[in-house]
Amino acid sequence: MTSKKSKKAKGAPARKSKGGNKGGKKPAKKPALKPAGLAPRALTITGGELEWVVNHLRSNLSDMLRVPMVSAFLAVNRLGRTGHDKIATFDGQDGAVIDHAAKYNREELIRNSALLRPYILINALMGIYYVFNKAHGLKVLSIGPRSESELFMLYGAGFHPDNVSALDLISYSELVDLGDMHDMPYPDNSFDIIILGWVLGYSRDPQKVADEVVRVARPGAFVAIGCERSPPASRHAPSQSGIVLDGTYFEKTQEYVDLFKGHVFDVPVRHEVHRKMQNETCHVIAIIELK
Repeated sequence: MTSKKSKKAKGAPARKSKGGNKGGKKPAKKPALKPAGLAPRALTITGGELEWVVNHLRSNLSDMLRVPMVSAFLAVNRLGRTGHDKIATFDGQDGAVIDHAAKYNREELIRNSALLRPYILINALMGIYYVFNKAHGLKVLSIGPRSESELFMLYGAGFHPDNVSALDLISYSELVDLGDMHDMPYPDNSFDIIILGWVLGYSRDPQKVADEVVRVARPGAFVAIGCERSPPASRHAPSQSGIVLDGTYFEKTQEYVDLFKGHVFDVPVRHEVHRKMQNETCHVIAIIELK
């Protein structure tokens, strides 16, 4: 007669040793299966495919503008054909505009600086399904685009050119109105989307700008804000021509949200300075949905 300890249930699996597999080695992984006949890893375009793409883009300019580099290239060439001497400056600047703002931005425009940067905000906007789905019919105001590149990217994202307005202290284009974000030349309740791309830092009184944005915004409008956040040690470095800006700096998205206190319905997008980029130039980005 055997004890209960020595009995083994019929069909029971053998107990594994504490060390796992013999010798402590993990079983070799089976190689991934790659059935024959799949599309190759390398992307190639046939002559016929390239011809179709070229013909499509010729008749659908907005699809071409979906490529940020194309928007930037066209903006640079249009400025070159217009001439730097045609860049006009707004004379009636509000006292809240920081010193040398227009001069600095004229310099950066001629240097073709930050032409691809607007894509960061526009891409974030298009991640909001309502905006993505309704873009063609929404009224948009771009504040301080500097060049036409931002506007062309908006066209490429699906916003109708007739629905896109722009305002800046400098302009070489019929697409950009001369004016000041502290006192905008637009009626109340005019826009569904307002873009403040890297412009709030040029104001000594961001609250005044926010109040103007609320005034021209329609109920339920989205306000997209982006500002560069540089490490404190590099914030007052002079530009190539020696211009030193003493602007307003933002560290957190909550600082944007606080400017719109009492008008905020939701904040669907927040992007703080990445934890791995605390000592590098980064961007603080938020999209605020107004009530």
